[in-house]
Amino acid sequence: MQTLLRPYTPTDKPACLEAFISNVPVFFTEGEITDFSNFLDSLPRRFAENSTHYYVVVVDDRVIGAGGLGDKDNSDVYSLAWGLVHNDFHKKGYGETLLKHRLAEFQRLYPSKQLVLDTTQHSYGFFEKYGFEVTKFTADFYEEGMHRYDMVLKNS
Repeated sequence: MQTLLRPYTPTDKPACLEAFISNVPVFFTEGEITDFSNFLDSLPRRFAENSTHYYVVVVDDRVIGAGGLGDKDNSDVYSLAWGLVHNDFHKKGYGETLLKHRLAEFQRLYPSKQLVLDTTQHSYGFFEKYGFEVTKFTADFYEEGMHRYDMVLKNS
């Protein structure tokens, strides 16, 4: 299988939404589908402002994942944004490839900044393997039974 990472374009939205929905309700909530859709709609403006960088994972000409990074809310706080891989492609290394790409881009673009993220109990262990540490835990943040883990990249 040929894998490519490239910048997101608006024509990627349907495939990104399909990948996102494949991860509901385990990794994302039903209510976040609209949030993610709105985020994708905002990307042309965010790209123009150079405040967000968002990429898609393409396998054999099919978009199977996406994720980005940027200045969260133009606040000089840099964060990973909406990283995901279609459920059918979990445990095949695509999430790792996407994360490594985002970390390399972060170091290239913002070498003196700190990188944060928030995730759930289902994913925080994945990020710990790449140098993130939990800074805050909030029970039932996203919905009942889906907890929030705020994390920071050590030495970023």
